[in-house]
Amino acid sequence: MDASPKYTGVRKRKWGKWVAEIRLPNSRERIWLGSFDTAEKAARAFDAALYCLRGPGARFNFPDNPPEIPGGRSLTPQQIQVVASRFACEEVLPPQQQQQQQPPASPRGDKTEDGGGMSARGDISGGSGGPTSGQVGEDNNNHEDNVKL
Repeated sequence: MDASPKYTGVRKRKWGKWVAEIRLPNSRERIWLGSFDTAEKAARAFDAALYCLRGPGARFNFPDNPPEIPGGRSLTPQQIQVVASRFACEEVLPPQQQQQQQPPASPRGDKTEDGGGMSARGDISGGSGGPTSGQVGEDNNNHEDNVKL
């Protein structure tokens, strides 16, 4: 028997990786939260998903450091998966330091530093993974030039 701590929603694979998953309420369907190096990271991913599904009153693995994910209750299972994975990999700081570490709001109103995607706290902004308006069709600016008459 493994002497490591037991967290809800977390199990250890034979080869040593820790994995987390959570069931959707009133369903047999599960959300796969990922594979992690430590049990604590897997448990943090579970806590983030639990917050999204059950709210702030849920029984978390880390009740002293519960997740705070704005709009978490309205996320899709795919969004919950992304948020949980990012939350698991965030550095855990005491609550006083968390408030000091948050960057001031941008005057442009950007929600994330990278300019898009979904932050671990659940903020959704414009995508950064796709092409920008300047990148779309740069080599095909004028289709009429290529037409032979």
